[in-house]
Amino acid sequence: MSTQAAQRKTPAPKTGADKAVSAEPVRTEDTAKTEGGPALSLAGLHFFIADISRKTILWHESASQSFHSEIKDLQQAPSAEALRLLTPEDRKNILRLVQGAIKDGKAGPYDVGGGPDHRIPGIPLMAYRYEMPDGRLLAICFPSLGEGDANPGNVVLGLAPILQHFVANSNRVVLLVDNFGYVRFASEAFVQHFRISDARLILGRNIAHVQNRVGRTLVSLTIAALTRRASATGRTRFLLPSSESVELSYDAMYFRIGGNVGGVLFSAGQIGGDVDFSKVFDLCSSAMVVVNTNTRMIVAANKSAMKAYGLTPEIMDVKPITETLLHPRSYSNLLDSAKQGSEVPMSVVVNALNGQSKKKRLKASLIDTTKVPKLVLEARA
Repeated sequence: MSTQAAQRKTPAPKTGADKAVSAEPVRTEDTAKTEGGPALSLAGLHFFIADISRKTILWHESASQSFHSEIKDLQQAPSAEALRLLTPEDRKNILRLVQGAIKDGKAGPYDVGGGPDHRIPGIPLMAYRYEMPDGRLLAICFPSLGEGDANPGNVVLGLAPILQHFVANSNRVVLLVDNFGYVRFASEAFVQHFRISDARLILGRNIAHVQNRVGRTLVSLTIAALTRRASATGRTRFLLPSSESVELSYDAMYFRIGGNVGGVLFSAGQIGGDVDFSKVFDLCSSAMVVVNTNTRMIVAANKSAMKAYGLTPEIMDVKPITETLLHPRSYSNLLDSAKQGSEVPMSVVVNALNGQSKKKRLKASLIDTTKVPKLVLEARA
């Protein structure tokens, strides 16, 4: 083998510069999406202008509907780069919108930003052609509900996700019906109070067609608010299809946004109002504990129980009730009694953590049976 051939086969030693280059991360498709200049996100979009000849997009969006909101000035980027964060379907619709405006003078509305499952309404975009003095053609696009909209800049981007965010951990009974009478949102508390087995049985359906599921009282109230275009407030007994009834203090608010968007927001609560039941729980003189039936962990204990049984938050967090207060057999008997709906207290041995074991009469009840049932154990004299 010649010396030159050996030199060609032997790799040259890496210099410091070579090592720095080789240490750079590989640029993947995912990193390419997040890097680069500005990109359209459709959050708080005011308008965008597509320049056909230069293949650029100029836009303004406040981003007020994102958690990481930033107020920015006008932004501009090449079309491919500006649309890189959007879904392929949204990019296709925007391209169709721009091409339609250039060809016919105007186009739309086309929905974009609705998400892959289309459960959340998208942004309806309109586009108009504009010819510059130098002959360049622009497509000026903006959110709009159509030509009949009194205020094209105001677009409702789905009230249901917003309501869901605010009532997720609330006991409020909330129902949203649009101005055409279709049910758009029902809170979990609404489904429970009105004894609806599955929210999908009413969502997307006209309120007048689901009277056999929500009862005639609510249907009459909602239709009256829509017809009269007026709100209503009061307290009444809502008749349910099962011949039962639920008494609620309610507000039926009629609202209107723009020319075509509106409806009735029904919000209700128990007659007693927003009582802090944790304080009521602690005021009870009887020792009471609440047990998660899946894990057998004590999830709550009032002050009387903490004192009588020697409980501490640390012990409640790490040990199930069958390793502290009750024998597993006693716990099973109490759970069976609760499932049978027995009103008679059971006499069982309770092993207090202060070393004393005494027989106590415990009344067992089950609550929150629709999710993870909780066993309430109340000491009786």
